Amino acid sequence: MQSRLTRPAVAWILALAVFTTVFGQPGLPRTPGRSPSPATGSFGSGSSIGSADGQSINPFAHSYSTQQPGTVLPSDNSIDENEYIIGSGDVFFATVVESPNIRYTAAVDQSGRAFISGIGLLNLGKTTYAKAKATIAEHIASKMRNPSEIYVTLIQTKSATISFTGRIRYPGSYEFPGSTRLLDAIRSANDGDLPQASDADMRQIICARGDTSMIFDLMNYLHKGDNTQNPYIYPGDQIRLNPTGAKVFISGAIKSPFPSFYPLKSGETLREFMTLFTLDNNADTGNIILYQSASNTSKTLSTAELDIALNDLDAITIPIRKNLAGMYTVSITGEVASPGHYPIIENSTSARQLIEKAGGTRPAANMDQAVVIRPIKSLPDRFSAGAQQLNAVRPEKGVSISMAASSLDYTVIKLILYNADKVILEPGDQIVIPKKDHFVHVSGNVKAPGAYPFKPGLDHNYYVSQAGGYNKNADKSNVLVFLKFGDVVQSIEPKCVEPGSVIVVPAKVQYKFLTQVVLPIITAVVTTVGVVISIYNIK
Repeated sequence: MQSRLTRPAVAWILALAVFTTVFGQPGLPRTPGRSPSPATGSFGSGSSIGSADGQSINPFAHSYSTQQPGTVLPSDNSIDENEYIIGSGDVFFATVVESPNIRYTAAVDQSGRAFISGIGLLNLGKTTYAKAKATIAEHIASKMRNPSEIYVTLIQTKSATISFTGRIRYPGSYEFPGSTRLLDAIRSANDGDLPQASDADMRQIICARGDTSMIFDLMNYLHKGDNTQNPYIYPGDQIRLNPTGAKVFISGAIKSPFPSFYPLKSGETLREFMTLFTLDNNADTGNIILYQSASNTSKTLSTAELDIALNDLDAITIPIRKNLAGMYTVSITGEVASPGHYPIIENSTSARQLIEKAGGTRPAANMDQAVVIRPIKSLPDRFSAGAQQLNAVRPEKGVSISMAASSLDYTVIKLILYNADKVILEPGDQIVIPKKDHFVHVSGNVKAPGAYPFKPGLDHNYYVSQAGGYNKNADKSNVLVFLKFGDVVQSIEPKCVEPGSVIVVPAKVQYKFLTQVVLPIITAVVTTVGVVISIYNIK
């Protein structure tokens, strides 16, 4: 049976449709810039609204992402009010602290002006955020009979369309939030990375803004923190990255940036150029070596001689001071807060100090199995001699020892045995802090290879039994147990199984001989006999 709507029901539906059309869907927040809202009004080009009715208006009723152009900002703390330039699309919210409070909203139009109802038309464009706030506050105060506290903030930023040319991965026009700075805009247009300084001149970036052309040095911002060289972008900016012209190579005792070619400004001196770099504590700044490409000569310069002008393809070397403890690096991997390479002082830095320098351990760290892996260049003669004897009995062991004797091998130092405070690190050391592992892994000639829960105090026989026992080809007398630390594997006693151990049950030597020597020979003989019989039958 079909149901029919009564006339009162139809009337209610039509009324609801009209209400929704006029007032919008109840309960759904509106997007600023697309439709009016109590907080922001209509932010189209040249539009503005003012409110002085004493009603409470909350401009932060809904939260919006600040990553998209023209979105509401939860606060202005992230914008430098002395550097941000006001333009079309910026929206201000002002509150006069009275009882009741009076609130105003002002949107800047394309001419740089903003109209505030009851206050008037204000010129805010191309002024700093700080000056615009002061201008709005002063004009509101001029209309008040009694002095009141006035709060002004930016609740919506403009969008800025800018163009890129030159040494950029994807030249063209892009739209960004107005709160974007030059560095981030360049990185975005270059697929998330900054261009190489040896290829694109990051020290002389040209920004054309109307009739004005400005040059910015991003290296000054990156390595000296000069914010004036990383300005906010502005609608219509045209940014050009020219190829690197003159450049200088620098190397030696520098921390950052890394040794490489870097752009050179015209007439720049060695002293000026070196301000871009952070030197090691052991750098010998009184004996800097300068290679001059024009004359193909080198000279050693004292601190007082650094005002010499640099030229294209000159090379600078910062030596290490003599009679100082050497500075080396070691690596730390695994369950630490900040894995990586860290400097150490020769014969001084302990394993504990380096772990602390890396931010300490993570909750999953297993300090009982933390080790220092130290490379050694050679093995004692007894190992090399033993390899010759093992080749006939256990080829896989003999080959391993022979390879270790002829290449780089490692010493594994357990920190739980030797105390991390007393293990002094050496150049090339690697600290490995593994994750807690609650299993022992059984592989090779067992019936059910796999991982089995670790039980303290039990040897390899227990885990082999958990894996179903040996199969008929297993070599029970030569079971191997290993622990893996990064890229290094350590062989341990079968009776000393630890969490994370790998138990390997090899095949019998006789079985290997049968499968690798006898069976291939028999197969070859049978094949040959078969061929001979076939030829005989053909005849």
